[in-house]
Amino acid sequence: LVMIMSGLSETERVGFKKILSSMTDVDLRSLSDTVTNKMIVVENVTEAMETILSFSKSAEELLRRRKVHRDLIFKYLVKEGLTMPPTSEKHQLVKRTLELWSSVTVGPNLDPHGLRAVASPHGLVLVGVAGTIHRDQSCLGIFEQIFGLIRSPLDENSWKIKFVNLKIRGQDAIGGTEVAAPALNYNSSELQLLCS
Repeated sequence: LVMIMSGLSETERVGFKKILSSMTDVDLRSLSDTVTNKMIVVENVTEAMETILSFSKSAEELLRRRKVHRDLIFKYLVKEGLTMPPTSEKHQLVKRTLELWSSVTVGPNLDPHGLRAVASPHGLVLVGVAGTIHRDQSCLGIFEQIFGLIRSPLDENSWKIKFVNLKIRGQDAIGGTEVAAPALNYNSSELQLLCS
């Protein structure tokens, strides 16, 4: 039984498998009936789970279903390392779960073209890094970030952020084509100018 109608991302599918696996067999089969409008008869819980994942229009719609109880979502978030107040209402847990699943990740380019550092004679250190921004497997764009750091006078191993400069170019600005690893557009002398 293979279906390709799902409106769920891979991250959402993985999360839902964890949530659905803690449901009772009766609730799983009932949820499968609800999601498919009783159009598909499932033979076992594995089929029920796949059917639910395949026929759900969105993660939010599935999380809001009556059979996906508040305590199931709460326990899932705890297992994922996210603590919520035990008194949280279902809509708050749904919102937090959706935020978890749509997390954006940044991937810095740590080769010499993507990372640079310079120090001023006055103690300010500038670190520049370029990289990509992703949600799931999709590249959303690229970034360049410059940090101005100054050593803490009280602790030699502690640094304070003096300033941050961030440039982000969205996927539409980079043409939607594959790009090489993002490179920092600032050279060392331009970074040195930022120190003054």
